[in-house]
Amino acid sequence: MPDEGNVSETEELNSSAYKWCWGTVNLSNDSEGGPVWNPLFVEMVTAGSVMLELWDRVVGPRQRADLAEGLAAESEQSARLAAAFLAGVGRIGSAGPSHMVSFGAGQQSSPTLEQARSDWRDRALRAGLPLPPTGARVRTADPEHITAAVLPRLTGCDCAGYVDGERCRNREHHGLYVAAYALNRHDADVLHADTVAKAYRATGGPAWDAVRAALVNAVGNQVGIDARSLPNLIRPTDHTRLTAFSRLISQSNGLSRGNAARGFASPHETWEVLSDGARLHAREAVSRIRVAG
Repeated sequence: MPDEGNVSETEELNSSAYKWCWGTVNLSNDSEGGPVWNPLFVEMVTAGSVMLELWDRVVGPRQRADLAEGLAAESEQSARLAAAFLAGVGRIGSAGPSHMVSFGAGQQSSPTLEQARSDWRDRALRAGLPLPPTGARVRTADPEHITAAVLPRLTGCDCAGYVDGERCRNREHHGLYVAAYALNRHDADVLHADTVAKAYRATGGPAWDAVRAALVNAVGNQVGIDARSLPNLIRPTDHTRLTAFSRLISQSNGLSRGNAARGFASPHETWEVLSDGARLHAREAVSRIRVAG
């Protein structure tokens, strides 16, 4: 499981809670007696693995050099690891109360869905996931906006005095904000600071901070970096040079989602099993697109 050598007491209490954030819900699996939801952290570590596969097997030498330059990385290897890490953590904004309470949103209401939601909620609460009480009013924000609000604090910016999604003025950390704002913004305008500030109010507080920290650490463990070492790997300054990078992020996340017909993962599996499964999923997914191409 992810390295817990430096986690806080709050993170210790939530050391398994993060596994109960859902990533994809598909009720078609229920007829076969399989799980109907896939853990978010599994999809996140798979996205990181997919990016590594794309970088090594699909992205050409010139594009790798362009990506490294756009990310202001010291080397292509630094860019490769940072890109994989960011692909994995690009959905960190989904780990919050407003998204988690929407279990099964967009699917037709049915007794099966209600039962699946109830079962997931009961088990998630027992695992320590800090879900709000049923019927409670919950602040909402788009997950990618929450990502921009919380990710810099999870990847090396610990400067005091900056709250509500503000960008810190430390030049060493500027790249963290550029990268966080660019995630999931394919062919869209860069996020405005006011939007991020509004999203910050929907992050859920310290308990959810600990859950997100565990998710980020899981991705770092999967791709082989310390999450807080990101400022040493990249320092992008121009968001307009990250368009190709954003496309790869979107592709990695799209390929990472569990296949309901094949079976979703279980939060009860060991880290080793889930990590190996993520790498296998990534290799197979990238192999399919290479054949199709």
